[in-house]
Amino acid sequence: MSLIRYKPFAVLGVVIIILLILTIYFQQMKREELQNELSKVELQDVRIGAGTSKGKLGTAIFGIISNNGERTIKIATMSVEFFDEAGERSTVHKFFPVNNYSFSDSAALEPGQSKEFGFPIDEIVPENWGGTITSRLIDLKFK
Repeated sequence: MSLIRYKPFAVLGVVIIILLILTIYFQQMKREELQNELSKVELQDVRIGAGTSKGKLGTAIFGIISNNGERTIKIATMSVEFFDEAGERSTVHKFFPVNNYSFSDSAALEPGQSKEFGFPIDEIVPENWGGTITSRLIDLKFK
């Protein structure tokens, strides 16, 4: 009699466990797909320079992003690490070299296409910045 009372809870527990396993499985599949797609997109010639970026004169990060994949990219997220004079990471900032929500350049990046980008950094660099950066793509959203 007591087993019958707890049967709905046992079934609910099994269903919850199955849903958790499926969620973890699909998250892992999405991570692997993202890593595969990230390997097809290349950041080139990322550098710090002085010039005009988005209409502002000053220090900026410039570079080129190339889509060597088969899908159209609507948003690409780039992580840039700023290092202090001792070589320690001072801060991290995200930039969007491809962004369909941008007012200045909302064009998607088609397969086989490259585009130049530039982001002013005068207002975001830390005071102890030593002048060096590293950059990498961390996320892509597709059309």
